[in-house]
Amino acid sequence: MKILTTSREIESTLERLIVKSRSIRWAVAWASGNHPLFRLLEKHRKKIAQLTVGIHFYQTDSQFIESFIDHAEARFIMNPDGVFHPKLYFFDFEDGGWQCVLGSPNFTKGAFLANSEIAVHLSSSDKDASESLARIKGVLRQYREQGKQLSPIDLERYRSIRQLQQRKLQTLSGTYASADGTHRKRTSPLEIPLFMNSWEEYFAMLKRKGKEELESRWKVLDEARRLFAVHGRFHSMPIIERQGIAGTINGETLDWFWFGSMKGAGLFQQSVNRNNRSLSDALEEIPFAGTVSANHYENFVRHFIKAFRKPGIATGTRLLAMKRPDYFVCLDSKNRRELCKAFGIGQNVTLESYWGEIIERITESNWWVSPSPNSPFERRIWECRAAFLDALYYDP
Repeated sequence: MKILTTSREIESTLERLIVKSRSIRWAVAWASGNHPLFRLLEKHRKKIAQLTVGIHFYQTDSQFIESFIDHAEARFIMNPDGVFHPKLYFFDFEDGGWQCVLGSPNFTKGAFLANSEIAVHLSSSDKDASESLARIKGVLRQYREQGKQLSPIDLERYRSIRQLQQRKLQTLSGTYASADGTHRKRTSPLEIPLFMNSWEEYFAMLKRKGKEELESRWKVLDEARRLFAVHGRFHSMPIIERQGIAGTINGETLDWFWFGSMKGAGLFQQSVNRNNRSLSDALEEIPFAGTVSANHYENFVRHFIKAFRKPGIATGTRLLAMKRPDYFVCLDSKNRRELCKAFGIGQNVTLESYWGEIIERITESNWWVSPSPNSPFERRIWECRAAFLDALYYDP
């Protein structure tokens, strides 16, 4: 028996055993493709006498399932009681011997390239090997009986659901979508106070700005919401109201420049003044109430970029914050540095990356998911809680 204490040591041991063994019988909780051991297993697929893989929490990727779905000995654990969680790699050899690796690593890219893993390497030469062999084979039979073969239709259904679940799984690990569609690891949410602050802590920070400022800001958002409720669409509003919501003019009794002044954005002003229909079409993609999804935002961007040349993140997010202040914050030159610092990200956020870099972080934060408070004043702020990030991080 040998203790394997590093991912590299485990990986090299499995690599050697895959190549030299006569047959392979495995049971693992999760598996993924696109790593060297996966490609080696594909190459030696004829050796597979049992391959039982869990798909709980949608952690096993579709590429792995697709590669082995037609293998007669591949089984997948669909809905176990609890979580199917073994990591058992068993190998038979031509001389009648056997070897087995048991431990923490799943058959995933992360296990062999990033994680801290440990395993025990057993063999037929160990003391009490016969007893160990009997128990290993017994549990492998049990695992095989729990699994089922999947059809191509099963795979497509799994792939579809997994895509929906991946965003949630990524954010739990501090990984968020980037502008190019990839996902980059960021600082753990547990290390960022803005993620972890409760609503009470978040509201306490806002109160330091003074009740007068909070009231003045809230009145802007309340009036914007009233205008959307009355007129329905942005292009149906009179020009003076469109300009107020866009932040291109100030009002006599209402300070429209809260949450981002756009008076210097000339092309945007022209588009607002001329009642460019693309601005209205963009805002129409964002529901007035209920959940806002990444698809809603992507459709908003698709229309918004048609409105004028060089559309920027400040003008787009200003409109979004006016319509849905519970989800969106205007990201402009006055708050970008401090807001990005608070979330532990770089300042190079674009209109295309804003959802993945900013909104996914907001909607995973403790203060954002907290229930509505009882106090009327506090509840008004809570209903606009994303937009009020500007109050915290505005740097004149």
